[in-house]
Amino acid sequence: MALTINLYDIFWFFMIYAFLGWCAEVAFVAVNTGELVNRGFLNGPVCPIYGAGMVLVLLFTAPLAKNLFLLFLGGMAVASALEFATGWALKKLFHTSWWDYSDKPFNLGGYICLSFSILWGLGVVAVVRLLHPMIAGLVAAVPHRLGLALAAPCSLVFLADTAVTVRTIVGLNRSLGELDRVAEALHKGSDAMALRLGSAALAADEELDEGKEKLSAALSEGRQKLAGGRAELEARRDLLRGQVLDTRLFGAARLLRAFPAMKHVQHKERLEELQQRLRARLGR
Repeated sequence: MALTINLYDIFWFFMIYAFLGWCAEVAFVAVNTGELVNRGFLNGPVCPIYGAGMVLVLLFTAPLAKNLFLLFLGGMAVASALEFATGWALKKLFHTSWWDYSDKPFNLGGYICLSFSILWGLGVVAVVRLLHPMIAGLVAAVPHRLGLALAAPCSLVFLADTAVTVRTIVGLNRSLGELDRVAEALHKGSDAMALRLGSAALAADEELDEGKEKLSAALSEGRQKLAGGRAELEARRDLLRGQVLDTRLFGAARLLRAFPAMKHVQHKERLEELQQRLRARLGR
């Protein structure tokens, strides 16, 4: 493995390992669930965290490449640090946990855990010692001008996909907030009905027959006033749910399928409801 890596190499190593990481994620899910799911953060067939991880590994562990144990420790440290930083940053930016290791022993904030860190270390050793020499040879074999010409459209597609994905996540957060407000309004409507009926029932107890007539009138009036507003709220709720769970588009539903353990800090209940509805729609 060459110890000197230039920007051209970094770009293509990033893209290749991002693609290979995506392939590994899809294969892992397919073996465990029998389903083909796009497990990438982006819509395209790339997992940027794998590309960034391998670039950092190559940059920081190059002096350790000849020592398997040190390479294992260095790879475990670099990959775990990247996974922790990525999980933390995504949670701060989008108020969402995309994966959660809280149920695993020796975890740190649910972002990383010992068992996966060990797997990352073993994976780094295998890739650096066995796979990377072939990848480096492939990159070197491509004519430099052709590589530069291909880098421009690949970069544009990657940036466009990133922008679309960020917009999708922002839209999902907005929809979750709106669903929370609709649920709160529906709940307040139910409380208002209960209060109205409770007061009418109390008056009926006190005034007997005359009170029963008042109770009937209050029931009719309350239902008429609340029915219209409640119907509008329920229609708005159903529309929002339908937009989020539209599996025909590369949107929020794809992200919910790709990250089934996703949790939202501010709108946890609404996200869980959508996840349950998506699983039911997909027949899981």
